[in-house]
Amino acid sequence: MRIDYCLLVPAAAILMSCAGGPAVAPEVRLGAANSPQQLRELLESIRERTDVEAMMGRARIYNRLREMEKTDSPTLLCMADAADIDVLSHGATPEAKKESAARLAAHFRDRAANPVLSRSSFPGHLGEPLRRVVLLQIAAFFGEAASRGEFKLSLEKLGAASLEFAEREALSPDAVKLWRKRATAASARALELASSQEPLEPSVDARNFCESESSRHLEEGTRSADLGTREKASRSEMEVVVQWYVLALAHYAVVRETAVELAPAQGHALAGQEIIVRSLCDLICREP
Repeated sequence: MRIDYCLLVPAAAILMSCAGGPAVAPEVRLGAANSPQQLRELLESIRERTDVEAMMGRARIYNRLREMEKTDSPTLLCMADAADIDVLSHGATPEAKKESAARLAAHFRDRAANPVLSRSSFPGHLGEPLRRVVLLQIAAFFGEAASRGEFKLSLEKLGAASLEFAEREALSPDAVKLWRKRATAASARALELASSQEPLEPSVDARNFCESESSRHLEEGTRSADLGTREKASRSEMEVVVQWYVLALAHYAVVRETAVELAPAQGHALAGQEIIVRSLCDLICREP
């Protein structure tokens, strides 16, 4: 009697086909899951899987749970976004990457608008408006990787937040000009997107940002912070220093918002956020 050994191996447990080539990971089907309990059972069934299909399945399930349970839990939002970060950084299809990037862009806009959803908290009198700017900068990066509409909406909100930041009384005259310039640039790019129908190709910077794993975000955050501090010490133009510091805060904030549980090394690295915020505020505020 002939035995087909292929039938004896569970599809979810292998990544190689009987012919020796790569197998397509089983799709995670959400159609039959109509309750939170069923969704959580589905989550448990793919808990050990590390393929991209399972990553996308987790992202969709967590977001379906948020909708069903109508919750503002930052933890559930974090878990959903952690799964989408995995999708983006593990070679998913272009369509899957766009889907994940769109969710992340929307969620970082939500965090900027509602501090209850956010795990980020910046010190000082400029901390909250700066937090909004940083989270919307992240939304713009993910929006650029998602679609014209997501990019445009994120830029519009970033422009408005930057203009609001420019109105803070503590800022020096040069800083006011700089933040108004940043606001104008974001708003102008949003208008340009609205008036053009050309295919949107994400920039190298946006693609690198969106496709980074948490460890890479921490590395780039530290590198950007160091560059900003070096430029500040050499009395470079304020615009250059601010650009590096905001980028550093964006890299760090992605990790703080999407790491389900911070490892000690991650917590140590993220302690640098407060130092960056204080250094940035020292630069842009007028003398007391």
